[in-house]
Amino acid sequence: MLQHLTIKNFAIIEDLTIDFDSGMTVLTGETGAGKSIIIDAVGLLVGGRGSTDFIRYGTDKFDLRGIFFMPDLSAEGRAMLADNNIPFDDAQLMIVRQLDMNGKNTIKVNGVSMTVSMLKTLGTYIVDIHGQNEHQSLMHTSNHIHLLDHFAKQEIGPKLQAYQEAYQEYKEAKSLLESQNLNEQEAAQRMDLLKFQINEITAANVVVGEVDNFIIERDQLQNFQKIADALGQTNNLLSNADFNVIDLIGQAVGELETIRDFDQNYADFYEQITGTYYALQDLASSISDQVDQLHYDPNRLDEIIERLAVYKNLQRKYGEDSEDILLYMTNAQEELKQIENRESNQQKLKDNLAAKKANALKLAKELSKVRRDVKGDLVDAIEGQMKALYMEKARFRVDILELDELGAYGIDDVAFMIATNLGEPFKPLVKVASGGELSRLMLAMKTIFQNASGVTAIIFDEVDTGVSGRVAQAIATKMFEIALKAQVLCITHLPQVASMADHQLFISKQENADRTFTKVSLLKEDERIDEVARMLTGSNITDVARQAAAEQIEEDRDFKESLRNKG
Repeated sequence: MLQHLTIKNFAIIEDLTIDFDSGMTVLTGETGAGKSIIIDAVGLLVGGRGSTDFIRYGTDKFDLRGIFFMPDLSAEGRAMLADNNIPFDDAQLMIVRQLDMNGKNTIKVNGVSMTVSMLKTLGTYIVDIHGQNEHQSLMHTSNHIHLLDHFAKQEIGPKLQAYQEAYQEYKEAKSLLESQNLNEQEAAQRMDLLKFQINEITAANVVVGEVDNFIIERDQLQNFQKIADALGQTNNLLSNADFNVIDLIGQAVGELETIRDFDQNYADFYEQITGTYYALQDLASSISDQVDQLHYDPNRLDEIIERLAVYKNLQRKYGEDSEDILLYMTNAQEELKQIENRESNQQKLKDNLAAKKANALKLAKELSKVRRDVKGDLVDAIEGQMKALYMEKARFRVDILELDELGAYGIDDVAFMIATNLGEPFKPLVKVASGGELSRLMLAMKTIFQNASGVTAIIFDEVDTGVSGRVAQAIATKMFEIALKAQVLCITHLPQVASMADHQLFISKQENADRTFTKVSLLKEDERIDEVARMLTGSNITDVARQAAAEQIEEDRDFKESLRNKG
């Protein structure tokens, strides 16, 4: 749910902060005060298309910030956050979006930068926005198959999973065949290249670990004089010079030996220095042997440098180290073998593809049968909701057509159809002409499908336009039913919808210094009564209107409590 919203320099809004609560919240107020602008701001926070036209006149950028509490975020949404290393430990998302006059977007989610397209994808897991003139997800035919599958997920889910696993195997088999389906010229060219690469690696006689040894030996040969000088001088200081270290320590050993029996400390001193004396003798002997073994071979250095150059060339072409180079050769040998035997190999691939396709098609038909078996239940559920919204004569239908090719969701093309009046033919949902009918149909479907997307916030932007009376009351009831399971934010001009809400925000505009500003107020009980009365009668609020508004709010409060108790 949306908890907090901050809007700065956005359209006519200079600086606005709004706190939201769970349940159903309505935004009411005069036309042009900025109600829809607030919804536009939320839309941009969940990936809507930005424009410099939104930047408030006289400023250089807009700044939007929203805090969303999402403890029930779907597994897909959580996976997207994890894939982008976005922290989500406290189940909150802080989304920041800025746009400057140069068109530069700055987007951060819990401090992590995102692109607009990534934010749009993430937004589908957060908020569902329904506008008066928009054909949203429920209207898009491409989504209907997902809605049907979600409606009957217990029956369809296992079948869909089995099919999609088989479909993935089919796609992999098809891709493998296509990759091997070379023409003669391409095959000959590929074989020549593979043979050259295999011969080049073979001729190099690659040995794992050889490069590291060569580098050590090269460094020693290139620094031969420095090594020889250091070892020789060390050997001289230890044992060969007139005043060498070992002789001097030997004298100290002799001195301490004369007193070691007089005190334990002297005995310890003698033992320590004696150990040092013999250790230095061993060290001097080892260094002397090393000096004797030193040998500089310029030809060997040339060989090593040349050998390392061979490895460097192979690494540039085939991999970062010897293991990668040898693996590349193994794969090249296997590919060469497949091309050389491509006729028999292709037949095997064709047979494998045919088997995978047959299995996927079999499962697709089983999946299609389940969909056709359950679509009637969906029709009954939608028509039941439409009747509650006084669309008694309307009829709903689920069309399932068979595709020519297998797809990610089977062989079905699902489309929802509607006939809004008796005797009229069925039409696609997007062909519904009446705004009032569209509003009611959308609410009927949203009541059924509200969990399909997993979002916990649903926004209705004046979707109740074109209705009144008992239909308006029915719409208000449906919105509240949705709000029992998800946060609902609604812009409305209907008093029936406003009185049904748990919270009411009044949006007004003020003028100061020749500029227009938007103000948002959370209405108290008496203020709500006045606002609903104004919506009932217009600007002239009478005592009768106030009484009617108060009674309506009280009746709706009792009705909502009864629904909550049932839930």
